Amino acid sequence: MRSATRGFAVILTAWALMAGTHAAPAADTPKPGGTLVIGSTQVPRHLNGAVQSGIATALPSAQLFASPLRYDADWKPQPYLAQSWELAPDAKSLTLHLRHDALFHDGKPVTSEDVAFSVMAVKQNHPFQSMLAPVESVDTPDPYTAVLRMSKPHPAILLALSPALMPVLPKHIYGDGQDLKNHPRNSANVVGSGPFTLKDFKPGQEIVLERFDKFFEKGKPYLDRVVVKINPDATNLLIGLERGDIGALPYMTEPTILRRAKDNPQIVMTDRGYEGIGALSWLAFNTARKPLDDARVRQAIAYAI
Repeated sequence: MRSATRGFAVILTAWALMAGTHAAPAADTPKPGGTLVIGSTQVPRHLNGAVQSGIATALPSAQLFASPLRYDADWKPQPYLAQSWELAPDAKSLTLHLRHDALFHDGKPVTSEDVAFSVMAVKQNHPFQSMLAPVESVDTPDPYTAVLRMSKPHPAILLALSPALMPVLPKHIYGDGQDLKNHPRNSANVVGSGPFTLKDFKPGQEIVLERFDKFFEKGKPYLDRVVVKINPDATNLLIGLERGDIGALPYMTEPTILRRAKDNPQIVMTDRGYEGIGALSWLAFNTARKPLDDARVRQAIAYAI
């Protein structure tokens, strides 16, 4: 029997390396502009989180596509594409009131038709089948109102509308009848309404995102560009961080990497930002060995826990 805990940590270079300056700016006064280079061992097949789960896709997808809601550090839902919402008294319908100034990257407005299309597209194509299972339909009484109709109350419905799980897709592009899981616009000429647009995607190498100047949250994003450098070798990524070629290494879990980073005074480590992922603990049984080959023993361990 083996037990393990998977922890997550972010490694950031000191501001002096990230900003090319010797002084760290105040934490509460972000300076607009600049490029953040993120190192990642994760290799996305494409960039559309509506049909793919996992960190590799979620990282760029959440920047390219906006979602109806997002969440704060206390996991309370916050307005995003939906400026307000209400759940019916019987909890079997959820009404979203969309903001009127959101645009897709091609200049077309985000409407309730796009939300309705996206909800049903995610329901049909996303690996998390239970996430939207109770949703039967989405009504669109006007361009900025979407009503999700459910067969029964669904406690997770608001969480299902968060960035990594519910990217709002432009219906005029992704609703062309092609298989959404293999749609060519999942990887090239991606159009969303998020804070960044896709500049370049070299599978297995890098993703380049550029600031969307017409993003609906005025003054954001602060960065001009985000570059995701992909390398399956975490040690090479750490070397890039130490040199200053890389500004951030999220999802680092290898103890040797974390110890080496901790010993470097120019690197800041934090475990914040993973509250939505959390640690994963599990017990793995070798059922070929006694006494773990006996289901009663495994059951006894489960009862003890």
